[in-house]
Amino acid sequence: MSLRWRLTAVIGGVVALMVAGASVLAYVSAERELDRQVNEFLLTRSRETEVELDRLAALPIRTREEAAGALGAISALGRADASIQLLRSDDQLLAISGDPLPVTGVDRDIASVDQEAIVRRTVDVTIDDEPYRILTSSSRSGALMVGRSMSDVQTTLDGLRGWLIAISAFGSIVAALVGWLVAQGVLRPVSRLAAATRQVAETGRFDADLRVESSDELGALAGNFNTMLSALRASREQQQRLVRDANHELRTPLTSMRTNVDVLRRRPDDLSTEEAGAILDDLDREIRELSALVEELVSSATDRSTMDAQEFVRLDLREIADRVADRTMRRTDRQVLVVGADRIEVCGDPEALERAIGNLVGNAVKFTPSGSDIIVEVAADRVVVADGGPGLEPGDEERIFDRFYRSTSTRTLPGSGLGLAIVADVARAHGGVGVATSTDDGARIGFTLGHITELVGSGPNK
Repeated sequence: MSLRWRLTAVIGGVVALMVAGASVLAYVSAERELDRQVNEFLLTRSRETEVELDRLAALPIRTREEAAGALGAISALGRADASIQLLRSDDQLLAISGDPLPVTGVDRDIASVDQEAIVRRTVDVTIDDEPYRILTSSSRSGALMVGRSMSDVQTTLDGLRGWLIAISAFGSIVAALVGWLVAQGVLRPVSRLAAATRQVAETGRFDADLRVESSDELGALAGNFNTMLSALRASREQQQRLVRDANHELRTPLTSMRTNVDVLRRRPDDLSTEEAGAILDDLDREIRELSALVEELVSSATDRSTMDAQEFVRLDLREIADRVADRTMRRTDRQVLVVGADRIEVCGDPEALERAIGNLVGNAVKFTPSGSDIIVEVAADRVVVADGGPGLEPGDEERIFDRFYRSTSTRTLPGSGLGLAIVADVARAHGGVGVATSTDDGARIGFTLGHITELVGSGPNK
């Protein structure tokens, strides 16, 4: 069963049960009220008749004419809406009005009880296939029996029962229809979401944005789905751009290597030792650049996906910067100075931060003239590397963090154009951004940190 039919069944079933419950409650309440009214009517008639009987019993009866008058007065007590009769203690039955009522042993027992006692009994009987209710109560003259037909009450209840059944059936149908309409309205965004996911699965395209028509949970679901599709589109575009740019960057060293290999293969005997050595040196340089390019491609493609803020740890940023500076000075014989507090605790990925700082220092090594110092400024919210190079060209402050971007003045220098892009990715993963400014004596390039940091201690700069 589909979700739409399940919602329809639930909504319709709940409403139908409520209507049926209300109908049953209304019927029971009406039945009890009519039953109470009948009992009250019988009791009222019994009390009125008993008062008149007591008044007549107090009159002196000396002659036959007075006795006949008393009997006539008793007959006059009758009402058209009730059957009344008096069962005397000597088992004589005196009909006052209406149809005769059946007498049982219990009625005779009530007629013979002590005159001071008050005993009442109500019973439902059938007289000539017609339902009756009889109230028998003790009196000074015996047992007074008052009966009333229950046909009108039964007819009323039968009519009410029919109406309530019809209302319940109609209400159930309406409830099912309302449930279907509600399910249609509620599941319309879900249906669009299902259609969009099916389109994405079948076509592999991420342009199936949903209309956000409400601010409730379903609207939030549609908005989140659109956000997810936008992220997937951006990721695919970045992957495609990375592949295109990588293809372009890989083609140059591969072409150069192929040319040198062809020369060695075709003219092995015609090349002098110096020429062969130069070709081999060129091949070695191209292989190194190609290896560095592949390594940076892998880092650029995986850094964003492998860094998870939930797995960040507390680390000493100054210690990482010192480690990068020491490694660079050993490999290049260049002077790298780290300035800042002795200990700077941040929350982040130690390997990613070390790679980012290493890329910044490596970039500064390429542009800083020999004899000039490279300054690494480390603070609680940022890392900036200052070099003594020619500075940045106009407009490069924003573009140098793009993948494979290389300014006009740097295209002849070794490098892939991915180092600063990796720095920007690491900065974004830590809640910051890449920053770059040009100065009179070089450039200042680095990144900011957006996560909680803690500055601990201070001391002399390294």
